[in-house]
Amino acid sequence: MVITIDDLPCANCADGSWGTVTTELLDVLGSHRVPAIGFVNEGKLYRDGVLDSTRLVLLEEWLRRGQDLGNHTYAHKGTDGQTVAEYGDDIMRGERSLRPLMKKHGKELRYFRHPFLRTGHAPSYRDSLNAVIAKLGYTVAPVTLDNDEYVYAFCYEHAQRANDTALMSALATGYLMYMDSVIRFHEDQTKEFLGRAIPQILLIHANALNADNLGDLLDRLEQRGYRFVPLEEALADEAYNLPESTTQYGFSWIRRWRLAAGQDPPWPPEVDAGVMERYEKLRKH
Repeated sequence: MVITIDDLPCANCADGSWGTVTTELLDVLGSHRVPAIGFVNEGKLYRDGVLDSTRLVLLEEWLRRGQDLGNHTYAHKGTDGQTVAEYGDDIMRGERSLRPLMKKHGKELRYFRHPFLRTGHAPSYRDSLNAVIAKLGYTVAPVTLDNDEYVYAFCYEHAQRANDTALMSALATGYLMYMDSVIRFHEDQTKEFLGRAIPQILLIHANALNADNLGDLLDRLEQRGYRFVPLEEALADEAYNLPESTTQYGFSWIRRWRLAAGQDPPWPPEVDAGVMERYEKLRKH
């Protein structure tokens, strides 16, 4: 399995917590010997239009610890409402500081991930965007183990700010149970479609929820028999060359492959209804 972590340096993190989240994530990855890759929104490096060197240092810590980084665009916009040219400009803005930083550490900036996993609602848009991405020297980083972890994370962040430790504990327990169900679902979908297991690619985010609970999640994955590999190794599997369907929204690549094959795959497990209700109320306020 590949562990990919989006929205670096930090996703919806409270001021003052970015460094703690970064350190805790990297400590856990290191203790489990996980070769992870973090995908960066370069716009988050700026405060009031000025590059914040303390945030850039957080990315440097990822590289210093031996982890990889990829481009997740500057502004984390989706394909909706953007021309291909505008999207390409946002990709290039997303590497202004990142590419030199990678070079400084002897690394090459190779991977790109679409915000919201939206690759284009129509084949013409997707194909044109893919041409831009390839011209810029990137390989797309797909996701097979897609999930709505961000819902739990949003609620967890607010519970932490309110110092509601009981709610934090309940959300963490629910999150791990939810991830168990998501992983089982996608494993079953993979075997049903391909007749075999493949190197899976998991998407999670750089947030307080994972800073506190990634160790437990990795323990569960190890108990399921997973070992952790770099993205390059997973993408060598021929499954990642399969045709993929275009979709308006971001979905697992397993679902895209099945749709492209003319199948009607089932929907993945849903977030607990109570947690989703809490999430919607928090977003409104």
